[in-house]
Amino acid sequence: MMDKKQELFLLYQYQEARRQLATCEEELTDPDRQKAISVLKGQVQEALNEVERLRKECGRLKMANHRLEDECRDYEVQLCQLDMNLYGGNISAPKELEQLQRRIAEYQKAKADREEAVLSQLYLLEAKEKELVLAQKKGDELQGQLVGAVDEEAKRVAVLQSRCARLTKEVSGLKAALPKELLEYYQRSAKALRGIAIIPIKENTCGYCHMIISTAVLAKIKKGNSGIIVCENCGRGLFEQK
Repeated sequence: MMDKKQELFLLYQYQEARRQLATCEEELTDPDRQKAISVLKGQVQEALNEVERLRKECGRLKMANHRLEDECRDYEVQLCQLDMNLYGGNISAPKELEQLQRRIAEYQKAKADREEAVLSQLYLLEAKEKELVLAQKKGDELQGQLVGAVDEEAKRVAVLQSRCARLTKEVSGLKAALPKELLEYYQRSAKALRGIAIIPIKENTCGYCHMIISTAVLAKIKKGNSGIIVCENCGRGLFEQK
């Protein structure tokens, strides 16, 4: 059978185990960590969206260039045909010659305009492809950070869940071993006293508020047969821890 000092120490162990469990449960659902991962997920998604946008832009430029190159080839074929007509000796009327020369000039300008557009878009495509490489690199880096953060969080949660399970079992065992009156005292006092209903003395002071304890009260605490003696300043139960 336990004496009063042992019972008070048991109550203190129960209190501290409950506090550790509360801290563990709070860490388990740490909103800041979840927010950090959510932010990282958002950054990864933004990077993926940017990569997709640049891929589409590069694809659009390539298709536009293919179309312009096809048009250039068509104009080249038509210009060859017009040149054959011009130098084939089949044109005799000045008006017909003038019309043919006008068409040749129009086709040459159209072909030159498209060749210039192709060149301009090739420079733009090169720039976009460089942007795409950088965006892919950034996306890969962010994805790596996210995988690492999620893995680290999973390990942290596993450790905390294991600790919570151990502390829950410990709290349950200590609660079962506590005398009814001490448990009731704790339940009455803990909420008002911020979860700390009992505290060991430190030399001749309260271990919580450091109020100096009178010699007479200190003697009663050390004797340990007077029930729970509370600090006159903070109201917490006092006991001698050995």
